[in-house]
Amino acid sequence: MSTSTQRNVADLTNWFLNAKRSLSYGTHGTRGTEIITTTRNSLIDASIMSSRASFLQSGIKDELKLLQTASSLMENQREAVRKDFQNSLGMLDEADQRLDETLTTLRRTEVESAFSAGTEVGEEPRQQSLYDFVDEDGIENLKSQLKGVIDQVQETDEVFESHLEPFNVLIASVTESLSSLSKKSAIPDLVVAIRPLLESMEEHASVMASLLESLAKHYDLCSFALKQAESHDGGMSSQEGGPETEEDKANMLAVLEKDAGQVDDVVNEIKERLDEMEATSILVEQTVQDVGDHYRAVLALMEKIHEGQSILIDCTIQSKDFVQKQKDNQEVIVGRLDELQRLTDHYVLFGDAYDALLVEVGRRIMIQRQKDAIIEEALAKVDMLNERDLNEREQFRSEYGDFLPSDIWPGLSYPPGAYVVQPTDTWEIPEIKPGVIENAMTRRAATISSGVRQF
Repeated sequence: MSTSTQRNVADLTNWFLNAKRSLSYGTHGTRGTEIITTTRNSLIDASIMSSRASFLQSGIKDELKLLQTASSLMENQREAVRKDFQNSLGMLDEADQRLDETLTTLRRTEVESAFSAGTEVGEEPRQQSLYDFVDEDGIENLKSQLKGVIDQVQETDEVFESHLEPFNVLIASVTESLSSLSKKSAIPDLVVAIRPLLESMEEHASVMASLLESLAKHYDLCSFALKQAESHDGGMSSQEGGPETEEDKANMLAVLEKDAGQVDDVVNEIKERLDEMEATSILVEQTVQDVGDHYRAVLALMEKIHEGQSILIDCTIQSKDFVQKQKDNQEVIVGRLDELQRLTDHYVLFGDAYDALLVEVGRRIMIQRQKDAIIEEALAKVDMLNERDLNEREQFRSEYGDFLPSDIWPGLSYPPGAYVVQPTDTWEIPEIKPGVIENAMTRRAATISSGVRQF
């Protein structure tokens, strides 16, 4: 074997071995195909999840609006009831304050001792006030009833709040979560972003397939050339399908030599393209994971919406019960408020009547004084008449008495008749301390003038 032939066989052997090693990178093509298949499936899954998430998210927004509307209606309803209750409390406070002021005035108003019945022997007289005639038990009973119904109103409100609060907390949670999802990257855009990545992968896979095919052809040509060289003692001889002339052999060796120099570059390019596909695959997986996380978050929100719908049913029942109970409580409050106002009016009138009693005593004193004056004046006139009558009687007896027998009229010598005025019934008028009646008259005049009873 010539030196030239030996060199050709050695080169062919090296080229063949290197070409054979390069064929092991065929697994890169398989891996590339797997990546593309996985990416396509991921794109399909992401598209489905994205569509479902968009549909569910839209439904969640609509359901959330309904829940928010229901919550607002119940809150407004509750606020209206509470406002009515606060108004009633204000009226109760005013009525209670008016009653307390009235009772305080009754405590300060002393009953004139002249009105009191005589005390037993040894019993010290006790100074009374108008408050001693107040029914304290009746007042305390009414206030106790009012306190009871006020406690019932507050308890009913707290019970309703205990049902309404979890509903509002859930709505706030869904609203916050929905807002948080909306702030993140739009899921449909993420899905769209996968498509060019897939196209890039497909391009890499296509180039890799072409490069692997070229490596396979180079391997086949190296194998063929090596067999040709080894089958000829002095070099390469003609075989079926082989080069016919030396020029053809030289051209084939030149092609093999050129391709052999490019094998490492081709292998490196295949590795680089697969590395890019692997990196892109990781990015796609992360994107699909983000889509999946978003979809699962939407599903979790949907579960909360379903929970909210169940809570809404309970809140609706509680709302009707709340309104009815508070309506009943309000009716009780109105009734007790009316009683409180009438009770206050009664004691105001009691105080006013006491003033009227003092004024009545004053009127009777004045009438009695007028009667006494009339009687005194009449008696004085009678005395004057009697004195004149007595003088005239004496003059008559002096002039005619000696001529008239004493038994002709026994009454001739009688004195003038005396008169005594006595009441047919016994009555007493209380002796009121000075200024008391005048003060009562002043208060009554002010009451009549203002139209507001006071004492």
